[in-house]
Amino acid sequence: RDYRLLAHLRKANHVYLQLREPLWPRNELSRQNFRCRIRGYNFDARGDYGYAFFVWDRDIKELMGGVNLGHIRRGAAQIATLGYWIGQHYAGQGMMSEAVELVIDFAFTSLGLHRIEAACVIDNQASIGVLMNNGFREEGYAEKYLKINGTWADHRLFSLCRDNQAD
Repeated sequence: RDYRLLAHLRKANHVYLQLREPLWPRNELSRQNFRCRIRGYNFDARGDYGYAFFVWDRDIKELMGGVNLGHIRRGAAQIATLGYWIGQHYAGQGMMSEAVELVIDFAFTSLGLHRIEAACVIDNQASIGVLMNNGFREEGYAEKYLKINGTWADHRLFSLCRDNQAD
């Protein structure tokens, strides 16, 4: 049901998003890829490996982006990795900060996680702002950390621990 809205949003924002994401496969915007992605999200949630969320406007009429908690590690770690994206038209309005805040609450309250980690390309001030607005602390610098838009890119590393959330 959400395929058309997601495909439209990502297609309209391809150039904007591609600056901060891995290269898209040829079938990125296909219905088949969307279905595979949803099946993967459901598999991950059932196995407690990760959780993906679409970000909607308050009336749930416009799809604005997505947030995910992935690479969940249990046992002694209780950690997840946070990722997010938003359409350019919605960026800079505080909506992603609000969405991330909700996912943080879900991670710490519902999932009982202890720590959330995130990384962003070193010059992505908007993403850094989302993390800082939500209490993340910068922990370091990772050279050639992820392949973004076809090139290995340096990233800034951030984390938020449940115990430090109110700091």
